[in-house]
Amino acid sequence: MLDQALMCLATTIYMESAHQPREAQIAVGYVLMRRAEFEHKNVCSEMKRPAQFSWYGLVKPPSVIRQEYKDIAFKVLHRLEVDYSYGATHFHDTTIKKPRSWTGLQPVVKWSNLIFYKQGGSKYARNP
Repeated sequence: MLDQALMCLATTIYMESAHQPREAQIAVGYVLMRRAEFEHKNVCSEMKRPAQFSWYGLVKPPSVIRQEYKDIAFKVLHRLEVDYSYGATHFHDTTIKKPRSWTGLQPVVKWSNLIFYKQGGSKYARNP
């Protein structure tokens, strides 16, 4: 199950942020882990939930994910990397509009063209 979680996390990092700086890639990983409540058994199901990540169900990921994304995923999965999302639960690419349904979210950091947000007053509003 750990290997499966690692691949789901690495794939999401790649698909959402391959052309972003390393900090953004790490932040994307932490958003998924936070949504999965930092439980490796929840990572793949959270990744596959409808409307969670822009690519899932619309674009087929490559059959082979490069090692650099697996390395980032491993470090995020085991909390061995700084949380560059600063507690974010959501993010969006500035080349598309932020969903109107995102009420009550506070922007916390921007890496390149990804803006990260967190829910104020939730258990996710603090760093892990």
